[in-house]
Amino acid sequence: MSLLLISGCGVFLPSHDYYAVGVAQIGDQLYVYAPLCDGERVVGVEAYDNLLAGQEPNYDPASMQFTYWKAQDPTDESVANGWIALGDSSGFRTTAVVAGSNIELPEIIGVSLQLDVGGPHAVGGVVRVSKAPRYPAGADPGSVRYVYRPWGDGEDMRDPSEIRDESGCAAGYPA
Repeated sequence: MSLLLISGCGVFLPSHDYYAVGVAQIGDQLYVYAPLCDGERVVGVEAYDNLLAGQEPNYDPASMQFTYWKAQDPTDESVANGWIALGDSSGFRTTAVVAGSNIELPEIIGVSLQLDVGGPHAVGGVVRVSKAPRYPAGADPGSVRYVYRPWGDGEDMRDPSEIRDESGCAAGYPA
């Protein structure tokens, strides 16, 4: 899980050595591209309000009080390979929290991924909804550009192969 520090002046990430996902909006759907290596698979995903969770003293993620959506056990191979439509449970066998049933879609979303990398592993990223580039409904998630690491001075737009090349394997990041 990545560490996010919150202050009244803004959002700060402690270093560039954290797992980062890409985010784009296609039609009304927010997409996350989670770069994975061969042999790595998504087995669960949780999207939550990162700002509220960061402000809560002694926050217990198991409470899911700030969870926007949580699903496990992908049935769709593209989802298992890191192509995730946030809030869309159709590619999963189990949905623990239906999108929007606890909270509305937050502006700053923490994305926690449970992975199988030859054993269980977890990584997390943070996305900002307003930074997501917009594409028309029906655009191919594999051919659009995603905002990547949206916390610097400028917007870093990359295609999925560039994100994958920059990120490396998820297993290489601390859990």
